[in-house]
Amino acid sequence: ETVRTGPWLHVYQDLSGRDPARLAAVELEALAEAAWWLCKTDESIAARQRAYAAFRDANDDRGAARTAARLFHDHFYRGEGAVAVGWLRRGFRHVEADPDCVESGWLRMAEAELHLHRGPLEQAVAGAAKAIRTARDHRDADLAAVAMQIQGRALIAQGRIGDGLALLDEAMTCVLAGELAPMYTGWVYCSVILACKDLADLQRASEWTEAARAWCEALPATTPYSQGLCRIYRGEVLALRGAWDEAEAEMRRAHQELLPHKPQGAAEASYGVGEVLRRRGDLAGAEQAFVRAQQLGWDPQPGMALLRLAQGRTEAAAAALRFALASPTVDRFGRARLLAAQVEVAIAAGALDEARRAARELVTIADGLSSAVVRATASMAQGALQLAAGSPTAALEQLLRGLSGWRELQLPYEEATARLLIGTTQRMLGDEEGGRIEIDAARAGFERLGATADARHAAALLQQRRASPRVLTDREVQVLQLVAAGKNNRDIAGALHLSEHTVARHMQNVFAKLGVSSRAAATSSALKQGIL
Repeated sequence: ETVRTGPWLHVYQDLSGRDPARLAAVELEALAEAAWWLCKTDESIAARQRAYAAFRDANDDRGAARTAARLFHDHFYRGEGAVAVGWLRRGFRHVEADPDCVESGWLRMAEAELHLHRGPLEQAVAGAAKAIRTARDHRDADLAAVAMQIQGRALIAQGRIGDGLALLDEAMTCVLAGELAPMYTGWVYCSVILACKDLADLQRASEWTEAARAWCEALPATTPYSQGLCRIYRGEVLALRGAWDEAEAEMRRAHQELLPHKPQGAAEASYGVGEVLRRRGDLAGAEQAFVRAQQLGWDPQPGMALLRLAQGRTEAAAAALRFALASPTVDRFGRARLLAAQVEVAIAAGALDEARRAARELVTIADGLSSAVVRATASMAQGALQLAAGSPTAALEQLLRGLSGWRELQLPYEEATARLLIGTTQRMLGDEEGGRIEIDAARAGFERLGATADARHAAALLQQRRASPRVLTDREVQVLQLVAAGKNNRDIAGALHLSEHTVARHMQNVFAKLGVSSRAAATSSALKQGIL
């Protein structure tokens, strides 16, 4: 019997009500697809596995290969990598006799996606290129578009950003022309937006996110694409733009919508909420969101480590980042974010050698990727490190370069953070007026965003001038003496019978009173003024 075309719910109700043993392979395949669209993931996988067995038993190698390729993706995005690779290998066995069939192209595309995530990237690029050729030979627009976005993302990961973006834009033209089935329309939307977000290409990301949102809203409310995924991406773009209220609302809603059927997506949404709350200064709320993300299977770094730093738990922050950086990855954008956080945490802990190692690797990644956002990140890390090492002139050059990058990318929180460091550096160089102007600009930027803790810190700096010996309390002098002796926060806490959080608070007060932003600069300033 021919499978009826029509809405997914009707197909599902028709086929799920029959005896599975009496369904033909194509009917089982249609049932799997309908169940997927209705967010019945387990039922979808079970039906597709039965479809594969039916195709295999009927010696229909192309049908078996097609279902094996889909089962690869079903399992891969559930975090079941070994099972996914098993289905991929099984699929390739079915096309050995006909390596030029369209199903072999889908399998090559799946293999290229595996290499995109696990490496080597060269094989991702080559495999996707073969899949594109197969797609064009068979006039399969869906395969061509999906393979193009994989090749584009792999090229971007290699640092060939212009070539990669050109392929992503081409894949999107297939979407806009209405050439793709709904399954692959959503697939391409998601991939392109993710790539733009990594690059902080907010113009592209915003355009595609709004187009994706309009497409999602036209779908029935029960589908995977309409429930949450578009909200995550829109929320993340809004967060980068500084529209934090709207971003938080979108990601909270996405979390609730995705939790029942796509926990990985719900975890990503929760992490996004945590990042917004951390920047706002709601540390308790941010911790809840990061913990929830981790419980659902999302790596909460570097957000959790930066939260620990804000809580004064410097050693916990450093340990978390070391663990995260020990994991091999081909995602250099993600590694760059971890390294930038490690530089910040290591400086706060007084571990300048560790900060230097992280900054060197970050610069290497920036040189290889030629990405504006990674270049600005690396410049800021170098500037902060040079400031901590007592080289304000060299620091200022790097910080100004970073500020230029953030302004070009239109990232307001990063711009305000850069201005705060620049103002502090100018003060150290004797330019009190210029420094106050930059710090006040940072304060205003933080206030507009709702970054209350950062705004308070900037306001405190504005009220401080260079200290006289009586400005520091006795306890602050004791802490600074131990810093000058090379002790980290944990050592100081033990020596003075304080908590690490209290030590960190004393150091923040010292920085504010001395008008500096690093341990080395605080020690140098105190020595010059006779405080130590």
